[in-house]
Amino acid sequence: MALKKQTKYILLGILVVIIIGAIYGYTEYMRKPADLAGVKADIVVSASQLFSEYSQNEKVANAKYFNKVINVRGILKSIDKDHSGGISLALDGGDPISGVACELDSRHIADAEHVRPGDSLTITGTCAGLLTDVILNRCSVVQK
Repeated sequence: MALKKQTKYILLGILVVIIIGAIYGYTEYMRKPADLAGVKADIVVSASQLFSEYSQNEKVANAKYFNKVINVRGILKSIDKDHSGGISLALDGGDPISGVACELDSRHIADAEHVRPGDSLTITGTCAGLLTDVILNRCSVVQK
């Protein structure tokens, strides 16, 4: 009889641990990345300098910029909207085809309503490296 009671308590304890683990896992899975709008940038650079450094030597540029919070200053070339509703601000990097693509954080989509091509902007974001453009993620417009 005592063994059955003890088994029930052990199973109940295991169930409680599983429930707590599931709740923790769910909250971590649903957590959004930190908002970079108020974060002090590790590096301040112009869009043309950033693009130039990546064009000259991607490996060295990645060592300097990759996964770092940076402020990029430049002239807005275009505002692009993707199929999922995300907005990217393209800064002029001094190349007619490529530049710096700043993908706005979903919390800062409204920033795109207040800017126009030709505006001088400062944008904060995390550098994700070079594809055709230098890519910045989780961006927000700091200054117009």
